Amino acid sequence: MSSLKLESVVTDSFGIEPDLRDDTLVVKLSGTGDMAAAGPLNTYFKVLHTEVIRLSIHAVEFDVRALYFLNSSCLKAFISFICGLANLGMKCKVLFMTDARLGWQRRSLTALERMSPELVSITDT
Repeated sequence: MSSLKLESVVTDSFGIEPDLRDDTLVVKLSGTGDMAAAGPLNTYFKVLHTEVIRLSIHAVEFDVRALYFLNSSCLKAFISFICGLANLGMKCKVLFMTDARLGWQRRSLTALERMSPELVSITDT
């Protein structure tokens, strides 16, 4: 498998850190997913989509346990990413690791799971 062409993103209040593990790409999100994060997240997902195809990734695991807020613009970025995979017929699974103590995470992400149950799953830790 080739090397990953995704860089970490770090702003004052938001971070994205990728880690390729065999055929799974783990993406750790941290901080606050507010309007300031929406632009970098959208841009990141475009590159992420390209990398999933290029590397034949079987699963993308989003670790959102250190994410303390996610606005609708950031949620829409996730929707666009998942729909992009589904529209290409990709069988890449999308997994979300959430913090069970932060109930808003599961409540917000459940919409994504319902939208595409064959691709998306959520695990509370």
